[in-house]
Amino acid sequence: MAAPLLRSCRLGASLFTAKCQTTNQVSQYSTSESLVTSTGKKDELYRQLTLEIKGHDSAILNSYQKFTAMAAKELGVNIVSMYDPPRIFTRMSLMKSVFVHKKHFHQYEMRTMYKVFQIKHITGSTASTFLEYIQRNLPEGMAMKVTKIQIEQLPSHIKPPADAANQIQSSQQTTKH
Repeated sequence: MAAPLLRSCRLGASLFTAKCQTTNQVSQYSTSESLVTSTGKKDELYRQLTLEIKGHDSAILNSYQKFTAMAAKELGVNIVSMYDPPRIFTRMSLMKSVFVHKKHFHQYEMRTMYKVFQIKHITGSTASTFLEYIQRNLPEGMAMKVTKIQIEQLPSHIKPPADAANQIQSSQQTTKH
């Protein structure tokens, strides 16, 4: 950690103080109590992040699964489950001749294999960093589909019943004593 800090110090004193401030802010905001980023905006919370990766070569999919698991471990992302959905086989028959010789045809087959990763309870900044890293290293011939389920507050015009609000307040007061 000291080497990057020294490199930024050579550029100027203002960068050094800015770098020190950001390192202090990172340690401050890495706790679960505060989800406010350094820009002052609240960070999004995702209840679930689902990555669906498909390709035609199972060896490449297995290698990419190991890479994704190692990247998640380094970034502190908890992958809840990894599973393989059923394979999809697409078969097409093509005749050599247009009208005659019905016996002479070729049959082509495309096999599509899938891997699904599910990540639960992740912040938006961590998710964007993780996704950018693994998408940049996606091998050729593979596709990735990302589904994000975000946690949001109820709108202000939707309020719980008055009885439920009183019960919640009374239960909070009893737990404090």
